[in-house]
Amino acid sequence: MKAACLHSFTDSDIADVVKIEDVDAPVIEAPNDIIVRIAGAGVCRTDLHIVEGQPIGDGPVPLPHVLGHENAGFVEEVGANVSTVRVGDPVLCYPFLTSGLAPVERRGLENFVGGRATPGINAAGGFAEFLRTAERSVVPLPSNCDPVDFAPLADAGLAAFRACSQAAAVLRPSDTAYVIGVGGLGHLGVQILKVLSPATVVAIDTRADARELAIRLGSDTSFATVGEAVAAFNGRPQAIVDFVGSNATVEAAVNALEVGGRLELVGVDGRIDLPTRLIVESELTVAGSLVGTFAELLELTELVVADRIKVIVDRYPLDEAARALTDLRSGSVLGRAVLLP
Repeated sequence: MKAACLHSFTDSDIADVVKIEDVDAPVIEAPNDIIVRIAGAGVCRTDLHIVEGQPIGDGPVPLPHVLGHENAGFVEEVGANVSTVRVGDPVLCYPFLTSGLAPVERRGLENFVGGRATPGINAAGGFAEFLRTAERSVVPLPSNCDPVDFAPLADAGLAAFRACSQAAAVLRPSDTAYVIGVGGLGHLGVQILKVLSPATVVAIDTRADARELAIRLGSDTSFATVGEAVAAFNGRPQAIVDFVGSNATVEAAVNALEVGGRLELVGVDGRIDLPTRLIVESELTVAGSLVGTFAELLELTELVVADRIKVIVDRYPLDEAARALTDLRSGSVLGRAVLLP
């Protein structure tokens, strides 16, 4: 089958290291395995981290490697024990393959299972024509849907949903919430906060086209910086969801929060260096959010099927995987880039 393979690490020209080539197609190995014919595979900033050789889990991924952990498509083949989907069914792939037996998973937290397999991270991913996954890790989709539009939910949407759900828990109708970064995750975060909370939602992004997108998707207003937003409102935000996570955005967010406010961190590009007195005296909560659970993915998928949340997709042919990654790095992708085999 055709796949986009990473052969070495680089922080410069991605086209030098990500090549389209023929590799062996996956096969059924266990009774509950499923082979998915990929319709769309989302392009994530984590893919950039992998390309750059950053540690993912225990270290840089072994090479060569097929990227792609946001996957959706059609069931191509099923193992002997699979009963919930049939060949030809459209499905969305939950990013983690787990047994269901780990104690933390028994509490519903599949995203915390240690040693799990994650296609695109520590197993062959979906930047290819076919992917092997498992029955317990697929979400059946309506027969009339286009799986391409659902692929970004597997990580971008799921991470946004978990973070915004936790922020929404502290929001009242009189409150304001900021979303920092209106990209592949943030454009979904704006909509999720509008669905899950009664608060006024403010989008923060330095890009004018991203701010315009946020308004089209339901943000009450938008600004280029946190400082501009604070200056425009009499009150400070009760919650901020930071999809950038840089040193600058974290510092701006913490200094902007209302007393008792909550900062949800999803972006991982910076460090936190905060005076403990500020956290204590203002009773702030700074929390992280790691992808999400299978149950959260089900709930999010239902909202998209009901057309309450729209996924903005920039489609690229698989042959242009390097260009999609380069565009993501440059900040020129609005919404989520998705590769089509």
